[in-house]
Amino acid sequence: MMAKFSVFQLVVLVVVLGWPVAVNGQLSHMMHNWDCVACETNSMLAGNFGHANNFIFNMSDLWWVDTVARSYAAVAMNDILGSREYNGTGENGIVTVSRALKAVNPKLKILWYMSAHRVSDNPFVMDQFRNHPEWWLKNDDGSIAWYRPPAEGQPGRPTLDLSQPAAQQWFANLTLTYFRSHEEAKQLCDGVFVDSASFRNPSAKISAERSQKIFDGKMAALHMAQETFTELNGGEVWGNAVLEAHSIPKTPGVTWNTALQHFNGAFEEMFGSFASQNRDGTWNVTLMERCFESVINASNAGHSVVIHAFPGPSTSPFMDRGTVDNRFHVSSWAGPVRVPNTTEGCQQAAAERLVESLAPFLIVANERVFLSYAWFYSIEDGYIPCKAGVECGMPSSWYPEFTHPLGPPGGPAQRNGTVWTREFQHASVYVDLKDRHASKITWH
Repeated sequence: MMAKFSVFQLVVLVVVLGWPVAVNGQLSHMMHNWDCVACETNSMLAGNFGHANNFIFNMSDLWWVDTVARSYAAVAMNDILGSREYNGTGENGIVTVSRALKAVNPKLKILWYMSAHRVSDNPFVMDQFRNHPEWWLKNDDGSIAWYRPPAEGQPGRPTLDLSQPAAQQWFANLTLTYFRSHEEAKQLCDGVFVDSASFRNPSAKISAERSQKIFDGKMAALHMAQETFTELNGGEVWGNAVLEAHSIPKTPGVTWNTALQHFNGAFEEMFGSFASQNRDGTWNVTLMERCFESVINASNAGHSVVIHAFPGPSTSPFMDRGTVDNRFHVSSWAGPVRVPNTTEGCQQAAAERLVESLAPFLIVANERVFLSYAWFYSIEDGYIPCKAGVECGMPSSWYPEFTHPLGPPGGPAQRNGTVWTREFQHASVYVDLKDRHASKITWH
């Protein structure tokens, strides 16, 4: 067993991305410039991925480490190099990959994925969680609100009840217990990305009053985490489902402004797809407008925002493409057009549909807004171009739009009804929320 931090010794530690932040208000100082979307002098890319089941991404051939480190401003990682099997002995795979990434690019910011509902998938965490049944969320009738109920001899997965102060403290400091020392954590961990940081607990049958109490507990835990990483190295805490336009009307009092009082970054997971579109694959104008406004308002208020955009009118279910030993995931598409069946078809589709995501991104972007573009959440799903012989969800070279000179914007986007336009030094951007296919970037 490695010598690690005790959870209860870490009450005064958390993560934010490399610069000092004001804890009161949780402002982010992770910023890009306007040279390009991704090139040698700048990156607006921030990924959230793992590669749990693909043997091609290993530590013997580090081509993918070099590509990620030189191309991204920040990455949040999950399930890398067997990290799902980690039991507290030896070194977690995310630590191993973080060390390799930092060796190539010390400025790359690396965050760890966590879920405010299911916490993590590895035995190291789950054994601790299962040993504290008082932290398990209960339904109003007293029964366990399982995240995943017991089945076929497998133990159930409880849901974390963050209304419990001890659970908040454990969750807020959990990431740092993976490291051998304070100094190792300081050098290799730049923050946490917390999934399910929203109001709802979909697996639970609980009253609105208890839901509010649990949400308040989530915010308290994320605030503790922010304080911990601010003290550690000025790190970043991102929350998912804070900006999702479809959820805001259903959760009174939960908006970018109320949630981001407690931590400094937001992850917008459904930008232009899933619940922000109609069943026929067209954009839902009202929800897209709300999404635009939330990203603009949150980033202008000093918070980092990571937009995850999918190729085309993406929706569930997700499917596999590629060969048996080298597969990647793709989403389905809403509407009459179906996702291609071949690797080459999916790669071409990702390239052809890029402007439907990149143009809206440029409409809302400021220096604190970053882009993630891929079919799903494994590295092979389109986050990087893969070397020859490796099947991935994007073409074998970077999208040319990423390296075009961009230049600073002349000002904020202009709106005329459903049409949004914006001028950059070297590009003109056009988006009509009534017609996703009309999205256009004119380079000049």
